[in-house]
Amino acid sequence: MNFPRIRNRFLLNLLRFGLLIVLVAVSGVAVGFAVGVPLGRVNFSSSDAIRLDQSRLAGSVDSEAAIVAASDLPVGWKEGDPNLAAFGILGNEFCGETIAMPTALSGVKASVFTSPSGDATLISQAVRVERWQAAREYVRDVDRVISDCDKFYQVDPDGKRQRVNIKETQSDPPITDFVARSFVAEDGSSVQSWSIMAVGDVIIGLRHLGKTAPQHSLLPDLQNHILMRTAPQTFAPGGSETTTTAADQSGETSTTVIEGGAADEPTDTSVDSTPNSGGSQSTPQEPIPDSGASGDEPRD
Repeated sequence: MNFPRIRNRFLLNLLRFGLLIVLVAVSGVAVGFAVGVPLGRVNFSSSDAIRLDQSRLAGSVDSEAAIVAASDLPVGWKEGDPNLAAFGILGNEFCGETIAMPTALSGVKASVFTSPSGDATLISQAVRVERWQAAREYVRDVDRVISDCDKFYQVDPDGKRQRVNIKETQSDPPITDFVARSFVAEDGSSVQSWSIMAVGDVIIGLRHLGKTAPQHSLLPDLQNHILMRTAPQTFAPGGSETTTTAADQSGETSTTVIEGGAADEPTDTSVDSTPNSGGSQSTPQEPIPDSGASGDEPRD
């Protein structure tokens, strides 16, 4: 038996095996580094937004209760010109793209209020549509378009082309079917803060127009008042609806809570207007600086 040959072959195989282990180890480190660096840059942030059972709420939401009432607002706000309801956020273009409103089952409920100083206007709208899925899809379409755009251009009343920057407005949306932004004129002349949300088969829009941004808590407080009336089992004190959420929200309001089930439509004492179908809007007179939600010219 040739022991030297056997020994040499054994040592050669051992060397090959050692080199294979080293190669596998180096490859594993390289792959782990390549995967780990991108994942390390991902922000896994949690959200407190409540996921409403929209199918259960469909047909039970009173669209009259889904608009802002005088009792929802801080002291000093007063009713504004009802004709300005046509300049609400629903049905507008976003970054030059027209997002069609779902088929409405009734006219748009609307309310208009003016700030104590008279330099800001709040427009509230609500419309019932044919399906709750369509209401949710409209909100998602707006969110999709606005998320891909950080500015657009519009022409002011003097015919000057002006850039409008798009900014985040709320870090904590109240519900998942929700989108909000601020449109800030590049020259600082105006700020438009707005939100759109779906509750059941009703789409709700809020739009604050002024020379400066609204008080930080104004729109979130108004959204909570509306949600307490339209989804009381979730948002009203003592509500018991089971929802998927990381944090519950509640508050108080002087408005009568509507219990679950179908709600009788009250007599319409609010402005009845039809949502814009897109395209440029005429600019209302002061105190509204500019309609602004639709870009008169395509974005860059």
